[in-house]
Amino acid sequence: MKMVLVYDTDNVEDWQNSITIMRKLVNDYDARYRGAHREFGRIQFIKLLRHWEKVSAGSPKNREGITTLKAVKEFTDTIWRENSGER
Repeated sequence: MKMVLVYDTDNVEDWQNSITIMRKLVNDYDARYRGAHREFGRIQFIKLLRHWEKVSAGSPKNREGITTLKAVKEFTDTIWRENSGER
């Protein structure tokens, strides 16, 4: 399927609507991009942050007492997989 979407406007609202339409079409019709798209509601995001607070307490720390990048990456990879349906 080919589609050309042209917008020629100085109106910011029309420009944003065009971008919304393009994103919708890509998400609906192009499977290559569906795997990278995640949506979190505000409450779900807050729950993730609270969960991270608990997990980070037992995670390895660097010299400054900050959780290591590796520990953060492992946590985010787990969350990413859980929210994509991958296992």
